[in-house]
Amino acid sequence: MQGLALALVATLATLWSPRVAAAGLAIRRSIAVIPHDIYPGYSIKKFDGGGYRLLETGFSQFFTVLQDGLVMTTSDLSPLVNRPVNLVVLEETPNSTATHTLQLYVLDRRDMLRFQQDLYDGGTVSENAPSGTKVKGLPALQAVGVGVGGLPVKYAIVGGNEGGAFALIDNTEEDNITSTSTPGVVWDSGVRLVTARPLDRERTPAYTLTVQAADGHGIDKALTKVKISVLDENDNSPVFTKKVYRFTLGSDQYDNSTNTNMVWRRFSAIGAVTATDADGDKVAYRLAVPSNLVVIVPQTGDLLLAGDPPLEAGEDMEYEITVEAHDLRTPSRTSKVPAQVWLQFNSPMLPPAVEEEPPQAHRISKRRVTRAVRPTKRIEFTEADGETEGRIVFQLEKETERETFKIRDENPWVTVEPNGAVRVKKKWDYEELGPEKTIDFWVTITNAGGGGKFYCISWK
Repeated sequence: MQGLALALVATLATLWSPRVAAAGLAIRRSIAVIPHDIYPGYSIKKFDGGGYRLLETGFSQFFTVLQDGLVMTTSDLSPLVNRPVNLVVLEETPNSTATHTLQLYVLDRRDMLRFQQDLYDGGTVSENAPSGTKVKGLPALQAVGVGVGGLPVKYAIVGGNEGGAFALIDNTEEDNITSTSTPGVVWDSGVRLVTARPLDRERTPAYTLTVQAADGHGIDKALTKVKISVLDENDNSPVFTKKVYRFTLGSDQYDNSTNTNMVWRRFSAIGAVTATDADGDKVAYRLAVPSNLVVIVPQTGDLLLAGDPPLEAGEDMEYEITVEAHDLRTPSRTSKVPAQVWLQFNSPMLPPAVEEEPPQAHRISKRRVTRAVRPTKRIEFTEADGETEGRIVFQLEKETERETFKIRDENPWVTVEPNGAVRVKKKWDYEELGPEKTIDFWVTITNAGGGGKFYCISWK
């Protein structure tokens, strides 16, 4: 039947072509597929402009064309099912004349191609999945109907496939196919969607594809939409907004209610560090090495003053800490590059002391000295390393030959000699070291040519 239909269409076109060519008319062709059960008055096509009339081809009882170019049905089309319909519409204007050939295919609605759903939602695939990974949460996409001529159906992705992210495979194929299909391949069992390349959720979190089914002649077609969400994987580490932070501490953190003692306000705010995660994960913060001076709020990155800096009134000091950021995911990812934080402690000058005895008393004031804090050192030892009292367990490095060392506060476990040798003072007892199992102490470094510096040593 289909072969006959195509032959009749070709014959009608041949009959009209000589007449049109002889008249010097332009020929324009259009193709449309319509169901058999549409109602009279159904609009098939609208030509632009006006001045149209339908030429007689044996179908004037079923169709008509209005003056404004609208082609419509006028009666029941059931007698035309699987028969070729060739309409010729003449367009006449004051300056030209043209013909439009409209080839219609009237199909039984039950034979027309169609998907079971207009929209398939809920498809998921993990980002970075290898090419050929099947999309989960979707059934096989299969169109029903025979279309024009009953040839096998061809499937293709015709929209929304940004960067060629997806492809179609035969429904009978197994998962994780490494070679994907070319558009338009015939599969009678339907198709499934697979990835054509690894996907990046941070670039494109979701896709809405348009999948087409077409008969073997490419005349009858059906479309459906498919929504796919790309699932997130923890493939990005937190990144600090700055590599180096600098904060100055002074009058806001210093309690000057007394003129004799230096008192820094504990837990006063210093500043904050920030990091972002491209995966959208929450970020937490921690000090790379514990500090006696500073603590950090894990949830916010706020830095707080936890202790008194080792300096006297009239002295300044610099202190360096390192901050790491990590996401709150399991497994967690830590920032590849930590943040360096420099703290500048500016000590207020105390009022000058005045001696009252002689009228010509000299004023005594402290000279302002700048002190720096060398980076905290953290060294790991075993309990056995501290079994012998007087044993040198560590040697402090000198920056110049004129430097001498002195432990700032008495420590029950170690002593520091002027040359920087750290000796066991008392045999180490792991159970008595406290919950942190560390030995922490400050070392004052004196340079014969300048002010003092501080070393903080911590080990366990």
